Amino acid sequence: MSVIPAPPIANSAPVVLDDFPISGASRGWLPQKNARLLAFTPTLLRFPLIGAALETSHMRGAELPARPADGIVGWGEKPLARMARRLAKLRGLPYWALEDGFLRSVGLGKAGAPGVSIIADDVGIYFNAAKPSRLERLVEAPVTDQDLCRSRSIQQQIVEQRLTKYNHLPDYPFSLAPTTGRSILLIDQVASDYSIAGAGADELTFRQMLHEALAVPGATVMVKSHPDIVAGFARGYLTQLAGEANVHVITENISPHALLDVVDEVWTVSSQFGFDALIRSVPVKTFGVPFYAGWGLTTDWADGPIARAAFSRRTSRPTLDRFVAAALLHYSRYVDPVTRKATTAEKAIDRLIAWRHHALARRGNYLCVGFSKHKHRSVKRFLSGPWSTVRFTGSKPDARELARADYVVRWGQHDEPPVAGELARSVPMLRMEDGFIRSVGLGSHLIPASSLCLDRDGIYFDATRESGLERLLLNTDFTPALLARARRLRQSIVEYNVTKYNLEGTPAPDYRRLAGDKPIVLVAGQVPGDASLRFGLTNNISNIDLLKVVRAQRPQAFIMFKEHPDMLAGRRGTATDTGQLAQYSDLVIGNVSAGNLLSACDEVHVATSLIGFEALMRGRQVWCHGLPFYAGWGLTHDCVTPLRPRKYLTLDALVAATLILYPLYFSTRTNLLCEVEDVIDELYGETPTEPSRLKTALRMMGWS
Repeated sequence: MSVIPAPPIANSAPVVLDDFPISGASRGWLPQKNARLLAFTPTLLRFPLIGAALETSHMRGAELPARPADGIVGWGEKPLARMARRLAKLRGLPYWALEDGFLRSVGLGKAGAPGVSIIADDVGIYFNAAKPSRLERLVEAPVTDQDLCRSRSIQQQIVEQRLTKYNHLPDYPFSLAPTTGRSILLIDQVASDYSIAGAGADELTFRQMLHEALAVPGATVMVKSHPDIVAGFARGYLTQLAGEANVHVITENISPHALLDVVDEVWTVSSQFGFDALIRSVPVKTFGVPFYAGWGLTTDWADGPIARAAFSRRTSRPTLDRFVAAALLHYSRYVDPVTRKATTAEKAIDRLIAWRHHALARRGNYLCVGFSKHKHRSVKRFLSGPWSTVRFTGSKPDARELARADYVVRWGQHDEPPVAGELARSVPMLRMEDGFIRSVGLGSHLIPASSLCLDRDGIYFDATRESGLERLLLNTDFTPALLARARRLRQSIVEYNVTKYNLEGTPAPDYRRLAGDKPIVLVAGQVPGDASLRFGLTNNISNIDLLKVVRAQRPQAFIMFKEHPDMLAGRRGTATDTGQLAQYSDLVIGNVSAGNLLSACDEVHVATSLIGFEALMRGRQVWCHGLPFYAGWGLTHDCVTPLRPRKYLTLDALVAATLILYPLYFSTRTNLLCEVEDVIDELYGETPTEPSRLKTALRMMGWS
């Protein structure tokens, strides 16, 4: 078994950018906001975010001819799009041709990877050089200094983050044999692709490109095959010819940037690879007429009716910054698949970077051991990705299952391995737990989680060993941008009263009136025997014992005891005896809003409860009678000494590591990996509902 190395599992911290106008240039050539647009139903089903990208909620099927409309859209140049174009002409309506944008996704659209950009063209379409396109007009249009600045910034991000259209291919060093001549990379394409005919090219064009490359004295000539050609799904033009000519054929699925690192030139007919090369400052020679040819940015060999017509239109000589501004800022429309709203190029790029980070962090073959059936669906969606597989087994996997696994995943904390033997010890074990902002409703009610923690070292509530969270807290370079993001996040949590379960509380009394002039002290109850008590250096302190300690320390305080929600719900044992609680507390709190409760307190005492962390974010003094993950960093009053050295942290640094970097987040609304801010946006305003018996039964069986 080969274990795939992976970086620490943590979310990225995208750079927070200023907001820019979504439209860049004028929207005059685009549909008006909330325009009534028609598209044939198959197009609407396959591309559900068209309306969001075009900023309208009025997308309807074009099959009903009398339906009122302000315009019609169609995808690409396929028969259904040609029908849509004819319908628009028949009805005298504007028509927009749609296509994927130049920065699309992490993974192929055919594989279901959600896209963050589309093209909307009211003149033609960028890959058909036989006719004018809106992109050509945008390249000719004036551009502002702000857009040029944004263009340079986006190019810098593309280069530094090594972004391309799909961003799913492995990125590793590619080595070339030593040579004294030029290294020329030829790009093969799928035969009969629309972009080839649209570029005025055919099979003879590819033969000419290969012939010219072979004629360069001393050159090392390589051919990059299209992934669909390598997989046998499509036919190309160059791959077979190159083999006969003794040219090195690159069949690996590898990132374009890995090849651009080592080649001197890129030759292409119409592939977007040439655009990627231009942004990397690699010279490009074109033999067809792609959208970036004819502007003085490339060396162009095409000479035919389509080429002559296109070059006669493309008389401007823009800088690369100006051309990128036209293509990526003005021509492309961006949409966030998580929020289902139009967005800016910068924010779309942030989403791509975060998704790719998630995918890289989760690469490998995961064997999930002993998981309850109702957890399967949630766990699989968190771990699945372009480079991962997820399988489930019982509590005792066999040797064959372990041999196929790169990682064994278990829920919570288990000291014992799932199976004995040398093989079991050679497979790394990961531990999974609910995140700190989990859901609207209890996990014991089988409400799906919006966040999970996956730890390669230990787990955050186990103070006896170093966890991934502890490593993050010790070793992260907390940049000003990350700390500013954490500060905004903390402010949102306080403003919206966000907690772990976000339960709707019952009416609460006026705590200050009840306390009089006494300081209010909150004691947080926990589930007896909970793993955080067993591994949190609490000496298994009980709720009553904790109350006794606090009463002895604060004899004049107004002490309130809050029972754990699972205990109140009867899901994990019975609630603490009220008679005993009354001896040491002044008020026993039930299902009230935890956020409002924390706002009324002067100080909070916990064994290891997460309420202590939530209290810190609200500026409250916190006493820890065990060693939760947030203790020992100079922010709490600690009754237990950490087993390993810790350091002083700011509250924003603690929040950044704990809520931004450590957990994984998932949108339960759109079924996509997301960021903590997205989860808060989804949870805010939602009302928890008790699941029906049928829904609960289906979740227990893993069907819902």
